[in-house]
Amino acid sequence: MKTLITSFIALLLLTNSVFAQKDTVQTNLLRDIPTWMSEYHVPCVGVGLIENGKIKWVKNFGELQQGHRASNNTLFNIASQTKPVTAMLTLKLVEAGQWDLDEPLAHYWIDPDIADDPYLMKLTTRLVLSHQTGFPNWRSDNGGTKLKFKFEPGTASGYSGEGFEYLRRALEKKFHKSLAVLMDSLLFKPLGMKDTYYWSDHLDTSRFAMWHDGQGKRYTTAIQTPVNAADDLITTIADYCRLGIDAMELADAGRPVYAEMVKPQRRTKPGNASGLGWGLVDGLPDGGYALQHGGSDIGVRTMAVFLPRSKNGIVVMTNGDNGGFICDRIIKRALPNGALILQTMNKSASVHERITIADGLLQNYTGIYEQSNGKLVKVEKEGNALKVSGDGIPTAMVFPESNNKFFLDGYDVQLEFPDANSMVVFEGGKQVLKVNRK
Repeated sequence: MKTLITSFIALLLLTNSVFAQKDTVQTNLLRDIPTWMSEYHVPCVGVGLIENGKIKWVKNFGELQQGHRASNNTLFNIASQTKPVTAMLTLKLVEAGQWDLDEPLAHYWIDPDIADDPYLMKLTTRLVLSHQTGFPNWRSDNGGTKLKFKFEPGTASGYSGEGFEYLRRALEKKFHKSLAVLMDSLLFKPLGMKDTYYWSDHLDTSRFAMWHDGQGKRYTTAIQTPVNAADDLITTIADYCRLGIDAMELADAGRPVYAEMVKPQRRTKPGNASGLGWGLVDGLPDGGYALQHGGSDIGVRTMAVFLPRSKNGIVVMTNGDNGGFICDRIIKRALPNGALILQTMNKSASVHERITIADGLLQNYTGIYEQSNGKLVKVEKEGNALKVSGDGIPTAMVFPESNNKFFLDGYDVQLEFPDANSMVVFEGGKQVLKVNRK
């Protein structure tokens, strides 16, 4: 009897400790998130916590726009977090025997720009979902309007929204339905994602988190966006949690298609790989790994991390250019291995050491730069560093590592000034943006 009582007391103490820890996480977030929002000028932040495969806590902070408080069913545009949703739909079709991961997409769709390209028949769904198509992110990145290959499909990694759009057109051609209809009938309805859809005239704009810049000023960008496999899906924190729970359950089910989803299709850097639709972070304690994906667009920063072994996870959505910094702080606070996951994701392939350079050099780089889409980037001198801000980019300090190269501390982001009139941004060692002095 004494042993039974002792065991009961131990179990009670352990249970109380677990609940106290959960309460502490939520209490700390309730206290700190408003402070971070003020610090980074982000009007609205939404958070969803998943524990043991269930939604445990959803909270939206702040305002959709000035004077409009956010409710817990706030609608967010989630930018590139759309890509895992497209992947989950496609994998359900594959498991049902209605689609093939390795069949050439040219059997259903051929973009006229590459109709005569020798790489055409190498394009497959697997390569789209793992970002190995050889396409740029967007065809405009080529400096024109035509789609071109940057490398042979399957031979390297290259993040590409164009690849997902190519897949969309192939799916729509085969099934004679729009991607929006396919998603709603095969994914959203079965998962109970009642608040997930693309823009339409029926969108409840009174619940929509409007976009804001790095100073907290609302963008005038229109919210009307087309159906896109890579971008601009609209959803809530709770609905994206439901998608994450489904992904974690399928990842742990051992079924062949979903074993491919969580298999590293191509290693991008140590601890990081491309799965099918999801980024993978592996090498976590006890053999654990994470599914992750973020979204980044003008006035939008979102992030989700799901841990299939524990069935825990987190979803964070914001409506500000600086929201990514808040996403990171929340993930570090909410997940036991959150700091390690982010460190692995953001770790640069090379070491960056801060140096001091002449004030005159720094001053040479200051000014207004213009992106190819007309959006502006402002560079200012602040101490022995540069402060970068602008439309659709976070306001951040970058530090010199040479006379013309700078880095963002804690992230795999670098800036280079090849001459006095241009600036190039690198992320993950790859050029993602080039701007010229206005």
